[in-house]
Amino acid sequence: MLRSYTRKLCFRVAILISIIFIYFFEPYIMELIFSKRLYGRLVYLYIIWGIFMFGMLLQMIPRKDTGVTMGCLKHHEILYVPTGLPYTEKEKKDFIVKSDKGALIVLASWLMLTAAIGVLYFSGIIAQKTLLLLALVFYVCDLVCVVIWCPFQRFMMKNKCCVNCRIFNWGYAMMFSPLIFIRSFFSWSLVLMSLIVVITWEIRWHRHPERFWHRTNSALQCKNCTDKICGIKKPLLIDSAMYEYSNTESKEANN
Repeated sequence: MLRSYTRKLCFRVAILISIIFIYFFEPYIMELIFSKRLYGRLVYLYIIWGIFMFGMLLQMIPRKDTGVTMGCLKHHEILYVPTGLPYTEKEKKDFIVKSDKGALIVLASWLMLTAAIGVLYFSGIIAQKTLLLLALVFYVCDLVCVVIWCPFQRFMMKNKCCVNCRIFNWGYAMMFSPLIFIRSFFSWSLVLMSLIVVITWEIRWHRHPERFWHRTNSALQCKNCTDKICGIKKPLLIDSAMYEYSNTESKEANN
């Protein structure tokens, strides 16, 4: 899975480089994307739109053979593997509170960033094409967070790894946030689809938090992980004591 996500990162970098080239040397093409033309050289950008939509649809499919990490599939009931380990309601509540606290910090930070981008846009300092370029920069940063280093994990969420990330499926909504200021089918369709992904994720989080916790979901424990996307970005050890406890209990239960 690490190789797959590394290839995806390289692919996204290639898309960003091509858009940067268009941004500086053929900027009129980026302006056309917000019109109703669907032909000619503009088709290239609609192919990118299709790639975005397809990526979001994959996160909605409850199958592990889609090439998507368990980090964004763990909310599906069919992929939930109960550990059978005992836990107290306090432990469960502490997990939920800690996770929600980190998520709220990320949400507040990103809303402030999005508001700042909106102020720059409506003040005429940046144009529509710059908003599109920012979205593509965020598109690349999304996988940088998965493969190389994630500031949200390190400073806000404090989760062990991406597979255990509380906000994994927020990625598309965060990367498309600059497009919310542009009135066009291209931009608003992407924003709408990304919000559907997040809303589905959040509903299942609040109804079934056990699917997101390595103490109750065996698929999220290191010994059962098949993704192995932590080859470059090593897991945080902040919750290592609790995590190792759950692994020990699991071994004892199997004996």
